[in-house]
Amino acid sequence: MHRLPVLLFVLFFATLSISTVSAQSGVDDLITWRSYSAERSARVRVFDSGDSDRVYTVVIDESDDNAGGPVTDEARYVAETVGRTYGFDPVDAFFVFRFEIGSSTGASSGKVLLVRATFRRGSSGDLGAPSWRVISAETLTDLTDRAL
Repeated sequence: MHRLPVLLFVLFFATLSISTVSAQSGVDDLITWRSYSAERSARVRVFDSGDSDRVYTVVIDESDDNAGGPVTDEARYVAETVGRTYGFDPVDAFFVFRFEIGSSTGASSGKVLLVRATFRRGSSGDLGAPSWRVISAETLTDLTDRAL
């Protein structure tokens, strides 16, 4: 008789964890944070990557009206913020910083620069410096299963 409540309890939390994981994919949101110089923002989209080691692909588009340097200057902080906000460890994701060439001047050329970052945790548990790689649009399509 005592097995039924335990079974229901386990099923409830299994269902909750499945819905939490599936809620990560399909995120399209604007995050904001305060840097040393000003309030900053970026568009964040989260996709399933199809990779067993890096479960998510996070595409980050910097807002045109951001003050200060590029969002990549604060990549570690942004990755931690995104992970904390959407419930995953940044080491489990590819982060792709997407820049439209000329977008800050208002004269978009239609060209896009894609820079992928991956993270590891150090022995202290802190997020380490990113490992950077310039990627192609085709690689991003493979990581997101969409043409962006």
